[in-house]
Amino acid sequence: MSALEIEALMREERIDEAYDRLLDLVKKEPLNAHGWYLLGTIYRRHGMWMEAIEAFSHSKIIEPTGPASKALESIYDILNSSSQAGMIP
Repeated sequence: MSALEIEALMREERIDEAYDRLLDLVKKEPLNAHGWYLLGTIYRRHGMWMEAIEAFSHSKIIEPTGPASKALESIYDILNSSSQAGMIP
């Protein structure tokens, strides 16, 4: 299954299936930047910040000008804001 097909599963809110497919995809195609980006998106939605950072970082290394750069900045902003508000020790 391609990253675009998995993205369609995500739009249909079939997140568990999309997650399983993405794990298979990045295992088979470790240089698939879109797959890593989508995996990071799922982790981010579930508040799994470290996993999201790792997945987005993989995507950014493969495709430096892709959307993962902005996603990483957004996560760091969220984490910094939460830390400053005392929500993260």
